[in-house]
Amino acid sequence: MTTVFIHGLGLIGGSLIRAIRVSHPQDQIIASDPNQAALDYALQVGLVDEATTGLAGAQRADFIILAGPVLAICQDLADLARMELKEGVVVTDVGSTKQAVLKAAQPLVDAGVAFVGGHPMAGSHKSRVQASRRDLVENAFYFLVPTGPVDHRASLKDLLSGTGAKWLTVTAEEHDYLVAQVSHLPHVIATALVNQTATAFAGQPLGERVAAGGFN
Repeated sequence: MTTVFIHGLGLIGGSLIRAIRVSHPQDQIIASDPNQAALDYALQVGLVDEATTGLAGAQRADFIILAGPVLAICQDLADLARMELKEGVVVTDVGSTKQAVLKAAQPLVDAGVAFVGGHPMAGSHKSRVQASRRDLVENAFYFLVPTGPVDHRASLKDLLSGTGAKWLTVTAEEHDYLVAQVSHLPHVIATALVNQTATAFAGQPLGERVAAGGFN
């Protein structure tokens, strides 16, 4: 039986689990998250087989998916490098920047652990595991950044085949340049525009009323 450990039970983590449940229903799934309510929900609806906190359970996993924020992923990688992991385990992440993540993963790779950087280009205005869905990544690009002498993309693609994602292999530098232009920069500009409008309409109820829903 294949065991999957996923650290980070939010929208992306929950959606990947739902996809794994479709393509590999026999797999054992262990989830970890600091939010106990998220873990309780995942257990209640049968999304996961076991719930834990921190990296407890990672030692038993054949696949480890780090689905938290980038800073948390980097810390997880440092912690995993000090742990005794299962032989043949494949570690991946879903972080939106890759150069920092691959740098953090280098001690793990140097220890002989397989690491494939990953980033599904998908999301929603909703968050948390309750909003997760199996088709969140369907037809979306899923970046993969392989590392080390052995290519483990095939096994990772098989595990996540239920996502219906469009796989795209790039370098960490290519990924960060592309995502900065098509995702990060537009997000910063949009946020700045919303903040500027909020300032301009301060004390003007009519302006706040006619603003589109995205300004709220």
